[in-house]
Amino acid sequence: MTLNNTDHRRAEVQKIVKNACDQLNAEGVDARNYVEQLAWLFFLKAFDETEARKEEEAAFDDTPYVRRLAGEYAWNHWAKNTDHPDEMLEFVDGRLWIKLTSPDPKMGLGDDALAQRFRRIFDNVRNYCRRGVSFAKVVQQVDKLHFSSETDVIILSKIYEDLLKRVAADSAGYAGEFYTQRHIIRAMVQVVTPQAGERIYDPCFGTAGFLGEAADHIRSNSTLSTGQLDELQHQTFYGLELKPLTYLLGSMNMILHGIEGANFELANTLEVHDQNVAEKDKYQVILANPPYGGKMAQELQTNFRVRSSATECLFLQHIMTNLAKGGRAAVVIPEGVLFRGGPDQKVRKELLEQFKVHTILSLPAGCFLPYTGVKTNVIFFDRPEDGSTTDSIWYYELTNDGFELKQTRKPVAGSQLPDFLAKWQDRADSANSWTISLEDIMANGFDLSAKNPNKVDDYEHRPALELVVSIKAKEARINELLDELEILLERSE
Repeated sequence: MTLNNTDHRRAEVQKIVKNACDQLNAEGVDARNYVEQLAWLFFLKAFDETEARKEEEAAFDDTPYVRRLAGEYAWNHWAKNTDHPDEMLEFVDGRLWIKLTSPDPKMGLGDDALAQRFRRIFDNVRNYCRRGVSFAKVVQQVDKLHFSSETDVIILSKIYEDLLKRVAADSAGYAGEFYTQRHIIRAMVQVVTPQAGERIYDPCFGTAGFLGEAADHIRSNSTLSTGQLDELQHQTFYGLELKPLTYLLGSMNMILHGIEGANFELANTLEVHDQNVAEKDKYQVILANPPYGGKMAQELQTNFRVRSSATECLFLQHIMTNLAKGGRAAVVIPEGVLFRGGPDQKVRKELLEQFKVHTILSLPAGCFLPYTGVKTNVIFFDRPEDGSTTDSIWYYELTNDGFELKQTRKPVAGSQLPDFLAKWQDRADSANSWTISLEDIMANGFDLSAKNPNKVDDYEHRPALELVVSIKAKEARINELLDELEILLERSE
């Protein structure tokens, strides 16, 4: 496809998605819900195209292929019935939904992994269109998209992630709980450099931003054989997610990134955590931005070597447990994990003594606005084949990530991420980067927080937002200590 044709198709796809969103908006569906609506419609359309492709391949090889959604249940059958919109809506809400969700093999899709994935998704989403005419118009728009076209998929992926980001910004605490800034994800992926043939894991995959970016990175930097492409589809990407809608959004996002067979499970990662994981079941690459600020019930902490009510402390342990020999991890963590005492300090000590912590990227306060103003860092660590552990840590203090540190997060010039990526491999010292030895870290009580030795912490010259965030972080820590004290007092009664 030529550049002009690509530009033309980009405009067409943007118009298609806008028309669908406008139609849902006219129906009274809010933005949060029309992203869900479009996600499951995209999912069914993409699945239908996958089945059509497999049917063609089977015919070429002269082998039979039986569609999972055949006859009246196939998208290319019911979605064409737009001349009878009320019948279409009645069929989808009734017969099709039963087919997608029934555990009865005679009525549903069966009981294999694919059938279970459909049930997990469609048990937890709904059709927000209540009028047949409106629903038919939305279906007509989605039917114009081609998930078998690389051009459509690339364009759709961008549009889809823009929709997710917009909903996240409009309703922080909903999508904002799991949306991670794309430029931060890209930098983390570039450092860990996922390779073809590796198992890549996100224990809280959300909208699958990390895994989608990892898929793009592998394809952009590798020439893959047919066998490797199949392995990329089915044996490379793994993840757990707690929320059903997020599970759907992430599954759809992976399809838009060209991965139809991601191994995703709907589960509470911390509840299913196992301290004894066989080496063959571990992962070579782990990328994550775990939820933080949450509390884990005391009875659910027993699976962890170091017990803590703080979810960020438990997720870090989970990642450490699941990293394979030769593996690399990059994890976003709140500032408190790097300096707090108690369980956090114990986990930091284990991390330094059992893994090779090589880099800490200190992110600016406000980097994850409008979702949270909590100061965060990215910690990078490996589990070398030779068993070597931490000897020193290279720090980089990022003060400009290319966006305003305000709720609006408008782009600004001077992003330091390219400088970080240029310096990290050689661990170069600069005004924003420095190295600290393990001996100094141990002498300081295993405190890993970034304290730039090249700068004087002058409160008079600190940005107002940073001061506010700092105060809020200290208040949050006070509340955590009070919670811990309350638990101790309850135990002593």
